[in-house]
Amino acid sequence: MSETFSDILDPTIPRPVERIDYVPRPGDLSGLRIGVIDSTKTNSEALLRKLSAELQARYGMKLHIVVHKHQRAPLLDEQIAALKGQTDFAIVGIGD
Repeated sequence: MSETFSDILDPTIPRPVERIDYVPRPGDLSGLRIGVIDSTKTNSEALLRKLSAELQARYGMKLHIVVHKHQRAPLLDEQIAALKGQTDFAIVGIGD
């Protein structure tokens, strides 16, 4: 048998490189509006609310909206629209 290790085929499918244009970071954190995306996993919302309270205490941020999404499901269009229109950034939570 003349096959060598280099003769093994790569089973992965090449994916096109996708460029993501990120939003510029704010120069000042004070007063920013927080959006929270609760994954509905155990303790997710409690953890996110504590994190939001810490950000409020340190930087004067405000928890503005909490969105509850189903586990392993994307946000609905109306949830995305609410976050875009009412928050400066969003935090996605996990739990367990």
